[in-house]
Amino acid sequence: MKTIIEMAREAGWGQAKPHDDCIACGVFDLEAFAALVRADECERIIVANAPEIEKTNAYIKMLEDEIAFIRQGDKHD
Repeated sequence: MKTIIEMAREAGWGQAKPHDDCIACGVFDLEAFAALVRADECERIIVANAPEIEKTNAYIKMLEDEIAFIRQGDKHD
């Protein structure tokens, strides 16, 4: 995962252009920065919840298998 500083730099912080009024401020695309932070936060949440997600997916698969088994039994009656 990236640090806030890495994300800010990727969004353009500190990359001044000759026509900028504020050379010290640089060009900073707030929307791009927000998108990077959102993506990083989503990744962090997914990683933190991976064990629960895996258990839930396994449970769903088990239920789907049981439903398929029950439906097969209905066809043979």
